Amino acid sequence: MSVYIISELCGQWGGSIDKAKRMIDESAESGADAVKVQIYDTYQMPGDNRSKWEYLSMSQEVFLELKEYSEKLGVDYFASAFHQDRFDWILSSGLKVNKIASMLIESDFDLCIKMLESGLKTYCSLGKWNKEHLPFKDFNNVDYLHCVCKYPHSVNEAIELMPENFDNKLCGYSDHSEGIDACKCAVDKGAKVLEKHFTLDKSLQSSTEAAHTCSMVKSELKDLRRYCGRN
Repeated sequence: MSVYIISELCGQWGGSIDKAKRMIDESAESGADAVKVQIYDTYQMPGDNRSKWEYLSMSQEVFLELKEYSEKLGVDYFASAFHQDRFDWILSSGLKVNKIASMLIESDFDLCIKMLESGLKTYCSLGKWNKEHLPFKDFNNVDYLHCVCKYPHSVNEAIELMPENFDNKLCGYSDHSEGIDACKCAVDKGAKVLEKHFTLDKSLQSSTEAAHTCSMVKSELKDLRRYCGRN
């Protein structure tokens, strides 16, 4: 079975639909199987001075336009929603896959349950889950991704905290480390799904866009795709 690579566009898209489309182009050309976005109302998110992040909030119109653009390129498209109304966008769009972000397990467990009750195939990152058992044992439509919620962190820290192996339920890895070596380590341990942020330029790191330095650029994505091709 080949490794399924997800290219995460947010928040590196900078609030520009043209930039997001270029990121989708480069992700598709470089071997990503899917692109993913985050959909939220910035004023419902935790933290102060939320207006600073308002430019990164994606409208429903943009969400749907990027869906159509991705599908024309033959790339899977899905999203992490952070509120019920945004999850309604996913349901009405006809998408077949959903993603539960790490922080949602902590901030709105009930919404996570509603998402799973929808029957959509779901990936769930475990960066905010610190219990030994998996969080949604009553649902068969969810697979889990190991994750460290720190932007960025070192490869050594990523590998130190990584499980010994991946299996049918803990099927993959959502990476926030610098470079792609941790992703390669996860593949060696049996990961079948990799999710990593994507950027056009790592130097764009800022207080509101904190994932650029731990994102992959197209050359790294191509390298990762080649590496996964031997598994």
